[in-house]
Parts: sequence; C-alpha cells; structure tokens
Amino acid sequence: MTENTKNILSLNHTEAMDFFLKSEQYHGFELPEYFVFDDLLQNVKNAVGKTPYEECLQEGMSPEQLSDVNLDILLNKDGRYAVRPIILANPFLYYFLVREICNEQSWTVVKQLFETFTVPHITSCALPVIPKTKEPFHKSTTILNWWNTLEQRSIELSLDYRYMFVTDITNCYGSVNPQAFDWAFSFKDTEFEQKTKNPIAKNIQKFLRAFQQGRNIGIPQGSAIFDFIGEIILGYSDLLLHEAIKREGIKAPYEIIRYRDDYRIFCNDKDELEKISYILQHVLESLNFRMNSKKTKISDSIVTDAVKPDKLAYIYNTPIFNKKGCDFDSFEKHLLYILLFARQYPDSGSIKTMLSDIDKRIEDWLKPYEEEVTTIPIIEGGKPKTEKVMKQRRLIGGSIRAMSAVCAQIALENVSCCHYALRVFSRMVDSLKDEKEKSAIISLVYSKLCNQPNSDYNQLWLQNMTYQRDKKKGTSPYKVRLCRVVAGDKNVELWNNGWLKPQFLSDLHANGIIDEKTLKKVTPVITFRERRAYDNQFYLPTEEEIRKSETIATF
Repeated sequence: MTENTKNILSLNHTEAMDFFLKSEQYHGFELPEYFVFDDLLQNVKNAVGKTPYEECLQEGMSPEQLSDVNLDILLNKDGRYAVRPIILANPFLYYFLVREICNEQSWTVVKQLFETFTVPHITSCALPVIPKTKEPFHKSTTILNWWNTLEQRSIELSLDYRYMFVTDITNCYGSVNPQAFDWAFSFKDTEFEQKTKNPIAKNIQKFLRAFQQGRNIGIPQGSAIFDFIGEIILGYSDLLLHEAIKREGIKAPYEIIRYRDDYRIFCNDKDELEKISYILQHVLESLNFRMNSKKTKISDSIVTDAVKPDKLAYIYNTPIFNKKGCDFDSFEKHLLYILLFARQYPDSGSIKTMLSDIDKRIEDWLKPYEEEVTTIPIIEGGKPKTEKVMKQRRLIGGSIRAMSAVCAQIALENVSCCHYALRVFSRMVDSLKDEKEKSAIISLVYSKLCNQPNSDYNQLWLQNMTYQRDKKKGTSPYKVRLCRVVAGDKNVELWNNGWLKPQFLSDLHANGIIDEKTLKKVTPVITFRERRAYDNQFYLPTEEEIRKSETIATF
C-alpha cells in the first residue's frame, strides 16, 4: 500500500459493513454511471436487519435449488470461446455474506486471522483498500495500490536480489476448495492449529453454495467481498508457505510479494529460489490450486520482468503516442495499430491507455475552431470584408464507417476494454451530419457485437450511446435485463428471489438502481469517470504535490 492508503482491516466492523455495501464495491467491473446500487443495498439491509438467514427462507425453499439467483454476465475474453464469468450478486445473499463477515464478533476473529497470516518475508498487498474520497476513475485506488506495492516494489527489490521467480494460479477463484475455510480458520497444519471448528467458516461455505446453485467449489467473481474471502484462503497459504520454508531450512535471504494469485519471489541464490518455488507448488497443490505453467519462470532481468509486457510495449512505442502530437497521419492507421497491439496483448490495461489517447486526439481534432474569412465584394469600389467564422474539421484518413468497423473489432476481441473502444466509435459517429448514415453504422455495429453469445457487457455500453435515440423512437433493441431496466421496463426481475419470504421484498424495486438525473444527461458520446488513462498505469502527482516538492527542493 501507499504510505497514506488504508486497507479494510483498519476499519471497525460497522465501517467495514458500510464499505462493502457501497455500490462501487458491490460491482467490481465498470458499468455506465447511471447504475447506482447504494439505495438497493440499503433497502435490503433495512428489510433484513439482524433476522437470521434461515428465518428469511420460504418453507422448503433454498436459493441452492433455483437458477438465476444472481445476474450472470459472461465476458468473452477473446471474442471467441474463452469466457470469464462474473456476477451481479443477489443483493440479499450479498448482504447475508457481508453481515456474516462484518458482525462485531466475526470481524474480531477475521482481523485476528489476518494478523496470524502476516509473516516475515511474505507481503500480501491485495486486501481491499479504502479510497480517501470519490475515486477519479473506476478502481483508481486499487490500481494505484497494485502499482506501488507490486510493480514498484518489485523494481526496488532488484537492487537487493539477482533473481525473481514469477507465477500465478490457474483459475484461482474457480478452484477454491470450500473446506479450506475450515482449515484457514483453525490454522490447520500450522503451529497455531486449533482443534475446534469456527462457525464463520461453515456459514461462508453455506452462502457460497447459495450463490452457486449448490455447487461446492469455487468463489464467485464480481464484488469486493468475494476478493476479501478469497484473501482468507490465500492468506492461509502464506502462513503454510512460511512454515514450510522454515522446515526446509532455507538459509538464503528471500522476499515474497503476493498480489491475489500473483507471486513474485526474490533471491540471490538460484538453487534456493527453485527450492522455494517447489515448496510453493506443494502448498498450492494442498489447497487444490495449480501454478499457471505459461506464466511461470525465473528471471535475472527483474526491472523489465517486474513490469507487464503490454506496458513495456507501450513505453517502447511512446514516440508514436507522444503527448504533443501523433506520428500517425490518419486516425484509421492509429486504430489499426491499436487492434494489432490488442491481438498481441489482449484485454490489457495498455489498450485502455491507447484508446484514451486516440479518443482525446479525435476530440481535439473535432473541436470547432475560428478562422478569418475575407469576402471581396462584386461591386466595383467595395471594400473587402473580413470576419471570423467557426469551422469544424472532418476526420481524416479513412471513412467513419471503416474506422467504426475497426473499433467494433477491438471491442469484440477485448471485452473488458469495450467501453473505451465504443467511446471512440460513439465520438466518430456523432460527428456525422447525415442521420441516415449514423443510424446505418450504429445498426451494423450493434449486429456485429450483440448478435452473438455472451454479449451482455457490450450491450450495456452500446445502450449508453443510443439511449436518447431509442427514447425518441419509443423502442429499445436491447434484451439484457439491466438494459431493460434502463429503458424503463418496470416488470424486470433482475434476481430470482423466490426463496425469500415476501415481506422482505416489498422495498426491492429494480428501477431504483438507475440514477435518473445521470441518465437524463446521457449523450450520444459515451462518458465515464476517468482521469487521463495514463494515470491507470503510473501515478502522476497533483499540482499541490508538485508545489510542495518544489518548495522542499529549494535551497
């Protein structure tokens, strides 16, 4: 963490509950700004309160028996067959899980748990971090924490160590063995082992089965609370690893940094480093985890291997994207470059940076500009008249239809970056004067992106672009349940709550997740909260921080 950043464990139990019940923690993936879940979660909290879970169930019913308990969103990772499932969790089950973790007694146990998991020479830096204020862009505090505690710290350790072992866990959350919660809470196979089982572990297992239609494997993805309980298992693995290294008598100095399921191990002795890597493999295997062989290696070039390959490629090509201009003479060439880069580094953070760069370039190019125009009168003896006229440039280097096709392909193949690609697309199309051509291009892009399986995320952002147009027509082409809520359908059931007693559902209104004021301000050009995307990769100091540093440096 950065010096002034606090993590979730710095909060008391009521503060921790409030943190997890915030909209931005409820959905870890970015949504259009008019989706806000604070009121919904508060209504659930008020309705349920301290009522025991079992007393909220309809007789003979359980969420494990039902489908569509959560709102599932499958992200197409490669535009083909690889998918990453995320969920918009059932708000009642979400509240029950948060309440289980954050009641006063449980929170004391959980904090003590992580204290025990904190061991010498192993640093975990993935606990949820607390934003100081409203975040300038989605998950900015988390991104900055990752940059400081993993990437920057790794580069710093290159001064102390010669070698670095890198690996991560294949399908980490999907592979979690629920029984491991019993082991973690009782510190099984460690010097702190307890004979009694903790009821918190059993309740976590119960709610995980409820989220997953009775499946007794894995942890869902999509919310901060799931990341947190995942850290319970991974923190336990840190303790197991520490004690195993001690038992093996490793003498060489070493340092381990773990960010969620990403591991970096530093050592000056290559043989000892390999021993530690085998110990780690054994520990992970005991918890049903597997190392990702494609991402596992020993490096003697720590500085460069500490940085993501896509970021290095972006840095290497910085002259192309210099902040004073662009070396591409057309927007289409620029977009094609991004498409090719994205195929080499799919769904990477640098794609967002590049798409933000070209979006800013297009935005600046399309700004109206003032030009002096001189008119020479036809009448003999008349004086020339000079006046200032506002003009607007047209996009150069390819038709907007062709460039829209490139944007659509980028969005199709890089779903986590689709809103960045679609923002560029929306800005280009909005610059057209021909309304028929606008409609034609939008329809073609819609067909390309939405007439395929697992297109929910693309539809959410396309609707952000076409909302005003759809409203005028009085129709909406989007079938995704969240999109139907945006379109004003008051009969949409986002979650199957047939397992709950009816009295708890009276204040649950799906339409309450839409901020109407924000929705009214939606334009044909997609917007979302964002500082310059460069900030996603590197921390840029504020003007105040720069002034302070200049003052300190003055002598």
